[in-house]
Amino acid sequence: MILVLGGNGFIGYNLVKRLARRERIRVFDRAWKHGTEKENIELVMGNFQHIDFEEMLEGVDAVFHFISSSTPFDGTDGLLTDIEENLLPTVRLLDAMRKKGVKRIFFISSGGTIYGECIKPAREKDRVSPECVYAAQKAWIESCLHLYEKYDGIQGYVLRMGNPYGLEINKKKRQGIIPIFTEKIIKGEPIEIWGTGENRRDYIYIDEVIDAIEAVYSYRGEHRIFNVGTGNSYSTQEIIEQIESVVGKRAQIVYGEKRKCDLQESHLDVSLIGRECGWYSKLTVEQGIEMYIKRLREQQIGFEV
Repeated sequence: MILVLGGNGFIGYNLVKRLARRERIRVFDRAWKHGTEKENIELVMGNFQHIDFEEMLEGVDAVFHFISSSTPFDGTDGLLTDIEENLLPTVRLLDAMRKKGVKRIFFISSGGTIYGECIKPAREKDRVSPECVYAAQKAWIESCLHLYEKYDGIQGYVLRMGNPYGLEINKKKRQGIIPIFTEKIIKGEPIEIWGTGENRRDYIYIDEVIDAIEAVYSYRGEHRIFNVGTGNSYSTQEIIEQIESVVGKRAQIVYGEKRKCDLQESHLDVSLIGRECGWYSKLTVEQGIEMYIKRLREQQIGFEV
């Protein structure tokens, strides 16, 4: 059995749908919004901070950890909360895995924040340089995974993810700037950009994210950390222009003050996952945006496209 922590979320639920075709899945999250009768899926609701991990791990062979209560923000006001809600429960999870003999865990880290400013495509062996609490939390958990493998034999696989986007399962919520900006452009609502819009990121379509996770899940080699992205970076302004071209409407942009937590350049070297796991991104961001908007049209989610 596979345990998916955060299986109600964007990446988590898309993975659950894929894996449940052939595996038994235990899903843990605060809520579940996808119906009660799902073949091969066992649901457990609760709070990540107050879970009995040893009971949760009964009969489990591998764990996928998608839970994170925070997003990038300026300052350190939320540091203690982030430790309490994310780092400490993860350490308790790893300790329970040690006691129960569960030897594999897959953790979604942040390729878009953990390296800091990138003057060249970041490789997995490059020094991490977290510039916000969110990125620091990811780096701390990665360090814990390393320690639990060194001393307890728990294999911790880290996927340093670019910026995922795609059709959100929760129709009232948009995942990432591409869905958010698409909705605002269609509705004629203003888009707020912090800074000049020239900051660059690697954007990866959700279907490819799940393909990459499956490839790492099947991997049995010695590497533990993998960048996951297209290998190309795009500025916020370029993303807006691409959405405009597909939708056929101009964006109303409001420029705000740049945040300290927002990197100017994030660029991932994704060659390792290709060499080791045989996974390569096949979609450009232009193709992904077109596919995303096509699916919106087909499903008529919330607004006319």
